[in-house]
Amino acid sequence: MDEDISLLICKQLVGSITADEQRVLDEWRRQSKYNEAVYQRLHDNERLLVEHNRDRLTDYKRPLADMKQRLGIGSRRPWRRWLAAAALTGLIAGAAVWWQHSLVPSAEEAPLQASTEIRPGTTQATLTLSSGETIELKNDTLYPRPERTEVPSKVSKSELATLTTPRGGEFRIVLEDGTEVWLNAASRLVYPEVFDGQERRVELEGEAYFKVAKNAERPFIVSSGGQEVHVYGTEFNVHAYSDEPAIYTTLVNGSIALRLAGDSLQSRELQLTPGHQTQFTIVDSQFTIKEVDTGVVTSWRSGVFVFEDQTLEQIMHTLSRWYDFEYEFRDRQLAATVFMGSIPKYGTFSEVSDIFHKLGGIRLHQQGRKIIISAK
Repeated sequence: MDEDISLLICKQLVGSITADEQRVLDEWRRQSKYNEAVYQRLHDNERLLVEHNRDRLTDYKRPLADMKQRLGIGSRRPWRRWLAAAALTGLIAGAAVWWQHSLVPSAEEAPLQASTEIRPGTTQATLTLSSGETIELKNDTLYPRPERTEVPSKVSKSELATLTTPRGGEFRIVLEDGTEVWLNAASRLVYPEVFDGQERRVELEGEAYFKVAKNAERPFIVSSGGQEVHVYGTEFNVHAYSDEPAIYTTLVNGSIALRLAGDSLQSRELQLTPGHQTQFTIVDSQFTIKEVDTGVVTSWRSGVFVFEDQTLEQIMHTLSRWYDFEYEFRDRQLAATVFMGSIPKYGTFSEVSDIFHKLGGIRLHQQGRKIIISAK
């Protein structure tokens, strides 16, 4: 692709193209169906994100310090900042060459049919009202205020509402007090439409990232699986899936205190400082604390899954929630294999599978929506 066209596409993506330049670009697109196909691929947001994250893939054998340097994505769609960099023209031109060749698969390739391809999760959730009525949500964010929500007339503000994400779903909600909550896949948040008491209490099952609005007089409390997190204004992550034996609470900034559910004595609170994580084992109701890299723990919000010394069993468990598939180990010894690295969150599972194949020793075979894991 001509370098001038690469530059025009770059300028269009970042919003700096002039009217004359737009006419030149439009004329180039009309010259052939091939040009138009390349143009559309370069405007595919998810494809750009996949390629960006693929470039940032960390070899699991590299030290942790190297992986930390490769993070720093910072938003769900970092491609706009990436495209705005000084090397934009060359990146787009290079991507165009690759995509041009990929438009026609080689004879050796056997791509999955669209009907069988396992796609990544999407923005989706179900809002269940106290009346039992359910509302399917597809927009980016749910706001409780009538002037900002799609369903103001249907929501009773004196009752609890439940927001549920399915396997393969994620959602963001802004609560009545201004607190922001990002729900990961297969999660459930129960919350009041209006916080009208001396505390702001919600219930969580699954995983969520909280950015709590400050209110020193009304603590924000997250109840999940036998533990309570007491907050006055901070950012933290809670991983509390019912099919796992422990709950992990990670503090990004501010301060929080943890208690056993139903324990009203502040003297028995466990204080947590930024950069630390508690593990609450449900079977014996015990807390332990360790220092963690919060960027690794919260990477699911940034368009990438980062795994730090996790077994293949744990990794597949996480991926199965997001991609909504079942899995089976033909060789159970593989389940205990420990990996360190990153996987793009918005790529198709076939692209994720390619990453494991390149690591060596592992084969992922798809049968419908079931993944068979075996040794090569």
